[in-house]
Amino acid sequence: MTLEDKIQNRLVADTESILEDNLDRVEKLFQFHSDGTIDIQPQYRDITPQNRIMIYFTAQRFAKEGNISDTDTLDTDFFYERFDRGERTIRNDLQALRESGFISKDGRSSHRIVVENLPKVLTQIEEDVSTND
Repeated sequence: MTLEDKIQNRLVADTESILEDNLDRVEKLFQFHSDGTIDIQPQYRDITPQNRIMIYFTAQRFAKEGNISDTDTLDTDFFYERFDRGERTIRNDLQALRESGFISKDGRSSHRIVVENLPKVLTQIEEDVSTND
């Protein structure tokens, strides 16, 4: 085994295992409908808009892994339709999430979750919901 192989096996984060390790935490946040629609659970609907956005990105990634969706990205327009906030505000939210390292931009208006930061995202969401209780 080469040094490169050892580094890849021992030091590079494995996306699939990160998703699997956090499956129990994620299943509390949302459910999928048969058409792939993401439904945020009621107790998470009053958290901050940025954290709700992150639930959608998390769900989209799991939808892709579960063959419910063909893509793990969401377009900016997706959020315009679901949030009662101005377009500029949503773009600012997405920029803040990119700067935090939680999402990455894919093309002009598509984004995806950075899976390596999923545990941190979930902790932030859980803390947000606990302060709203």
